[in-house]
Amino acid sequence: MEENKNALFGALSKALSANIHKPSMFLEKLPAGSPPTRQRVYELLSKDQRMLAFDFLSSITTTTPRNEYIDAVLFAARFLLGNQLINECYIFLKICQSHLEKVYGEPIDYSLVEEIGNMFYLTGQCNEAIKWYEKLMEMNEAPESKMYFNIGMCYQVLGNVSQAIEAYLKSTLADSRFTKSWVNLGSCYLQIGKGDKAITAFQNLPLSAESLTCIGNAYFKMGNFEEAIAHYLRAIEIKEEPGTYNNLGAALKKVGLLQDAIYAFNDSLALQPNADAGTNLLILYIETGKFTEANSLFRSIARILPANESKMISKILDERKPAAERRSTMLVNKVGEGLLGNILAPAMSRKQTSMNPFNQSLSPQNSRSPKPQKSPGMSSGNIFGNALSKIKR
Repeated sequence: MEENKNALFGALSKALSANIHKPSMFLEKLPAGSPPTRQRVYELLSKDQRMLAFDFLSSITTTTPRNEYIDAVLFAARFLLGNQLINECYIFLKICQSHLEKVYGEPIDYSLVEEIGNMFYLTGQCNEAIKWYEKLMEMNEAPESKMYFNIGMCYQVLGNVSQAIEAYLKSTLADSRFTKSWVNLGSCYLQIGKGDKAITAFQNLPLSAESLTCIGNAYFKMGNFEEAIAHYLRAIEIKEEPGTYNNLGAALKKVGLLQDAIYAFNDSLALQPNADAGTNLLILYIETGKFTEANSLFRSIARILPANESKMISKILDERKPAAERRSTMLVNKVGEGLLGNILAPAMSRKQTSMNPFNQSLSPQNSRSPKPQKSPGMSSGNIFGNALSKIKR
């Protein structure tokens, strides 16, 4: 056991040596009231004394509580992963597994095994991640609901939607209250055109603004815009969200209620400046010939629009100006450089993710669909995610 540890530690030392003088290293902020062991690891890592920190953790004795040791190990592992030292993180966790067995008399702590699975997921090695998640279930050391959810996320990254659906179904069978699996299950069903099954999945979520929005998104995807509108309105009664107002506006536009759609997009922007509602409202103004309103809005929000969309809309607006006015207002093509300042609050950027199979380029008929829950993260071995994210129209 000691020889194995020394060999691994030598490999870790060699792997880190090439990065030892990395100019800028990410280090997680130390929370107030952190245990002494984590505090010591933080102190050493903050001084760029990595090998001393890892040597300290490999020398822990039973005088340190087991949970405190694991807490410090995970803190150091997040440091390695956050700085893209993937191989080093793997070797380090293997060392700590061996040390855990030697000191505390337990074979392998499941949280460390899950961290290794998460690490493989985050580096795109999803087949390897699946093996570690399956290993945890074989050990009966982790809830099947969460492990099958993790596996489903892996299959989505791999583009295997049918396997992802199977994993999410197993997760919900293991625990019907595991809401993240219902969300991703519904998203997968929408991806393959099974809207009715998507709605059934979303209906298993607790009643909330988010779940109603999800159901509305499914109806929108199916072309049932009246039901989509009804669910968006119910969601807004519970909680007003800019994404829901944007979705409502898109659905109202689909059924020809253009003025109501304008109100909805404006409500979305009033709650929070965002590129989705801004672009949709600009296009609606242009389509309905409201060029004065379109120009005013464009000057206000050009800065938060993606460059390609800003350029496209600027060109459209410019083409509709009289020649003399066009020459005197060439500045309109440069509004993205900073006219937003005093008109709107700082805007949130549009987030794109490869995990969302529904991201589309902008078009007047663009629609948004629910995106899956977030991916595994190095947070005490837990895979986390928002309840439901707003969807792109």
